[in-house]
Amino acid sequence: MRVTCNHSASSYGQPVILGDDGKVMDYAPGIKAIRAKLKLSTQQLADKCGVSRRTVEGWESGRMPEAAPLNVMSTLV
Repeated sequence: MRVTCNHSASSYGQPVILGDDGKVMDYAPGIKAIRAKLKLSTQQLADKCGVSRRTVEGWESGRMPEAAPLNVMSTLV
């Protein structure tokens, strides 16, 4: 699993999440999978990304994350 801007599905610098199979994942399940892989709580991921816990919960419910926190996640996985 990885987060990257170096993929044809990435547009205007918005990173995409690629599963272990190399396929693009939707953000909500992708962020949940990243958090599970890293064994982090929503609060711990929020702290690492510099956002609130509710923001992470929003991403995992389908809200679109900004590029900056995704770039942080790319350094974690």
